[in-house]
Amino acid sequence: MSEFETGENATLKDADTLLTPMGKGVTSPRAMMVRKLSDIVVLPTGQISMNERSLVADILLQIVDKVEPAIRKELAKRISRLSDCPPALVRALILDDIEIAQEILEYADNVPEPLLIEAAQQGQMVHRVMIAGRKGLTAAVADAVLHYGEIDVIKPVLRCQDFTLPPATVNKLVALSASMPDLPPLLLRRPELEPAHGYLMFWWVDIERRRRILARFSLDRRLIQEALEDLYPQTFRSDNPDELVKEILLLSERRHRPRGVDGEPVSAGIILKTLASARRNVSPEIIEAVSMIAGVSRDLASRVLRDPGGEPLAIMCKSLGMARDDFYEIQLVPEEDSGEAQKKADYLLGIFDSLARDCCRAILRYWDWDGNPRIAEIAQLLAIAEDGIEASPF
Repeated sequence: MSEFETGENATLKDADTLLTPMGKGVTSPRAMMVRKLSDIVVLPTGQISMNERSLVADILLQIVDKVEPAIRKELAKRISRLSDCPPALVRALILDDIEIAQEILEYADNVPEPLLIEAAQQGQMVHRVMIAGRKGLTAAVADAVLHYGEIDVIKPVLRCQDFTLPPATVNKLVALSASMPDLPPLLLRRPELEPAHGYLMFWWVDIERRRRILARFSLDRRLIQEALEDLYPQTFRSDNPDELVKEILLLSERRHRPRGVDGEPVSAGIILKTLASARRNVSPEIIEAVSMIAGVSRDLASRVLRDPGGEPLAIMCKSLGMARDDFYEIQLVPEEDSGEAQKKADYLLGIFDSLARDCCRAILRYWDWDGNPRIAEIAQLLAIAEDGIEASPF
């Protein structure tokens, strides 16, 4: 029989000499070659050196993308069981069509981190979804798959508790959650989330999430106030105070003292009358008055008064020392006299009662803290505009 003889005898000869017999499924010389070379590349370490394995992998690299998907999938499946496959071959297969890449991304336990990062960067969304669902996800790989801001990728990443998200990534996700309602519940389960994140998210989450934010990020500033106590007289009695120190002392002050247009003290009656008017008519004049009384920016006063949920107003009223009965009374606007209005007033009174005055003051400071670098970064990511919020963090 010649070297190129075909027929039944040749098939038997191949079956006797090759690890993978060439059966009816192999339709071309290229497919036969891939089958033969894959037999070699998956040999145990004791039967092949790393140099030889790399040589075989290099040959496969030249031909593997020129054979049928079924053959490539078979190769990927065999490679997935190999602990030390040459990275270049793994890379080619995990960047292939998803049904081929799946064999490695889903079933291989030992894909090097750099390869997963590269696959996340150069692959399609389906590749990133599969990478995000892998066990043992690392922070670096998670950061890579999150780069494109795809909700189907973000969800499995946030559900995984095996790693810690970098601070910059958390900032981006918080900003992205303004336009993705599915994100806040997942973010609020993450240990990386801090008060600055929670109180920014407060503005666009639902009632249940607002209650969770208030419960999780309760604040007590007494330690800060005691530590800075000596600086108050030094700063506020000085003719030339350090403005940065003054700003932080105001941020940390124990109790806000409502002031009027000329800096005069404002009585509890004036506070009640102003906020009761604000419940009925949010005019520019009312916004300005509330801003002065509450000691917050005009923008924050407007946002608090226009918020449909009412929780921010409950927080502001508590921070001003308003009596609970007075707060409850201003919630019952005659024009809104209905069962739903009564139910909402009861709910908001519960929010009012659950928070300490100092905590409410701290929350207002967070909402008005534009000078904080982290808050400023998230605000920039959000691209806050006059007519709403447009999230574009990535």
